[in-house]
Amino acid sequence: IFSDNPIAVYAKLGTLRHKRYEDYAQMMLTFQDGKTAFIEANWLTPYKIRRLVVTGSQGILSLDYITQEIKIDKAQQTRIPRHEWEEPLKLELQHFANSVLANKEPLVTGIDGLNALIICEAAVESAQKCEAIPLEQKLEK
Repeated sequence: IFSDNPIAVYAKLGTLRHKRYEDYAQMMLTFQDGKTAFIEANWLTPYKIRRLVVTGSQGILSLDYITQEIKIDKAQQTRIPRHEWEEPLKLELQHFANSVLANKEPLVTGIDGLNALIICEAAVESAQKCEAIPLEQKLEK
């Protein structure tokens, strides 16, 4: 979303239902220019919640990944653009296969996947140490 890698992560993780592994996590990612991202994930809710909310100075964009509804809230207006529902996993796999066949880099690269894993590992470290973990020296460019 920010077209930049985070510089630090602070996280709280825990086990409420499943004692062998974490079943909830809250993460705060900070970026060089002062932007902040909050990520919450859990296996505790009684139903699936797959939502992205982007808050900015011009408004709020909400995306429900399950219903695929997009909502754009501004000061005096709310817009809900209409679009055809499509199976997300099918689109993801189709895009990847097309990228391989065309010898093009996919939208989400291997480096993106590696960096996501590095951030998750740093989040676990942050929760264990109760402190923010710098990421600048850990992430791939």
